[in-house]
Amino acid sequence: MTHSVVTSLLRINRQRMVSLRRALTPYGYVGFMHLILIYTARRPGASQEEIAAFYALDKASAARDARRLEDAGHIRRQTDPDNRRRYQLFVTEAGEKMVEIIHETHRKFEERLSADITPEDWEKLTELLAVAEENSHYTE
Repeated sequence: MTHSVVTSLLRINRQRMVSLRRALTPYGYVGFMHLILIYTARRPGASQEEIAAFYALDKASAARDARRLEDAGHIRRQTDPDNRRRYQLFVTEAGEKMVEIIHETHRKFEERLSADITPEDWEKLTELLAVAEENSHYTE
C-alpha cells in the first residue's frame, strides 16, 4: 500500500517539474535556479551554503546556479560582512517578476491537481501528507 502512495507522489512531483520546466525554459532557467530564487525571496540575505544545505544540493551546483541568476539580473550577490568568503543573496526587481511567474505556475498546477477533489478531502490529504513528510525526515 505504501509503495503505491510513494509512486503516486513521485509521479505527481515529476509532472510538477515538467510543468515548471516548460514555464521557465523560455527564461533560461535550468537546474536549481528556481529553488535558489524562491529561497532567496523568502529569506533575503541567505547564503549559497544555507540554500545548498536546505535543498540537499552540492555547493558547486548552488554556486553555479546563483551565478547564472546573477548574470540574468535576477539576484545580486554581496559579500557577507561577517565572513568575506561567503555571499549573501538578494532578489532584484527582475527576480521578483520571475518569482511571480514561478508562483503562478505552481498555482495553475495545484488547480489541475486538486480538480474534482472536495475542499474537505483536500484539507485531509494535506494533513496526512504533512504527517508523512514529518515521518520522512532522516534521523539516524
